[in-house]
Amino acid sequence: TERNIADTGLEILHELLMNVERAPNVAQAFYQQYLLSLIQDVFAVMTDRLHKSGFRMHSTLLRSMFHMVQNNQVTVPLFDPATQAAGMTNQAFLRDHISNLLVQSFPNLSIPQVGKFVEGMFDTRMDLNSFKTHLRDFLIELKEFSAEDNSALYVEEQEKAAREREQAMMAERQAVPGMLKPSELEQ
Repeated sequence: TERNIADTGLEILHELLMNVERAPNVAQAFYQQYLLSLIQDVFAVMTDRLHKSGFRMHSTLLRSMFHMVQNNQVTVPLFDPATQAAGMTNQAFLRDHISNLLVQSFPNLSIPQVGKFVEGMFDTRMDLNSFKTHLRDFLIELKEFSAEDNSALYVEEQEKAAREREQAMMAERQAVPGMLKPSELEQ
């Protein structure tokens, strides 16, 4: 299905980024050429309501790319040094670039809202779950998602809760002799 193709594409992109990170001889040239475009494209797809199912990988990819820049793993400039002020860093450039992109793309957002969101993207103390919550909050703030069912943004957590409920029920049934069918007994 189309959803499987999209998920496969996101997983391939994640694997590509991990492989590039492990190859220092090509990593910096790759980042200089493609990182900014990749960040923009993942943002564009993530903010499209039709792609909610890929939210887990979108958040994983964005977290990885933003933290790569924040942790100075990208040492080549992501910008044209001739057009930027002296002393411009990749972190400052990416903050400005993403802020401008979001303000232009979503005129319903205020500059302080965008600033707070962008700063959160660079917060390396956030684990993946906190980062996903930060992204979810932003998507709902966009009002692109606010008037519709957003349950697809929480599918990973819902699946985990269902597994935990099922395990708890199985444990209760195992505690009482004779409650399990022979086919349910562990071999």
